[in-house]
Amino acid sequence: GDSGTKRPVFTVSLSWPSGKTVTVDYATEDGTAGGDDYLAGTGTLTFTPGTTAKSVWVTTQADVLDEDDETFFVNLSNPVNALVTDGQGQGTIVDDDQPPAMTINDVTVQEGNGETVNAVFTLALSTVSGRTVTIDYATANGTATAGSDYSAQSGTLAFSPGDLSKTVSVPLVGDTLYEETETFSVNLSNPGNVTVTDGEGRATIIDDDLPPSITLS
Repeated sequence: GDSGTKRPVFTVSLSWPSGKTVTVDYATEDGTAGGDDYLAGTGTLTFTPGTTAKSVWVTTQADVLDEDDETFFVNLSNPVNALVTDGQGQGTIVDDDQPPAMTINDVTVQEGNGETVNAVFTLALSTVSGRTVTIDYATANGTATAGSDYSAQSGTLAFSPGDLSKTVSVPLVGDTLYEETETFSVNLSNPGNVTVTDGEGRATIIDDDLPPSITLS
């Protein structure tokens, strides 16, 4: 669910009716679920003579966070007038949320004349995720050429749960040559736990050099 709560129910059963009152304690225990996923609970169940089943209700919390399926447990202890042959029930909370969307922006940067200038791209998630998000990136030539206009870059970025953005810096190769405005791109691939809605960031390199002068001798 995306909002509110759910009430999964565990059934505690006797193999056959007893002529005595049977009691058993129960308590929840975290598995991979905990904290904000469900409400912890404890108590005692009482089976009056002839009763063979009791229910334990646990409240789970809904959210819109994309995450792995999670588990918790209900454990039985301190039986009176009965033997416990299966004392642990497992609850599985199945995630039903969509992964976040990822985009990369376009940038415009002055070329520079030899000092270090970076084209900095921002990779952003539409919302935080409960999973680790991964994405590969690699530069690609446009009218700008790796080596002479910029330094080629590639790698993998990992977004830890809760992260919203990461950056990729591409160093430019500055010079004093008067030339046209040039472009290259950073392309995204192999998304893990994310949907890519804009997978190409384009860099526009603005030339900042003066044109040559003409003289007549």
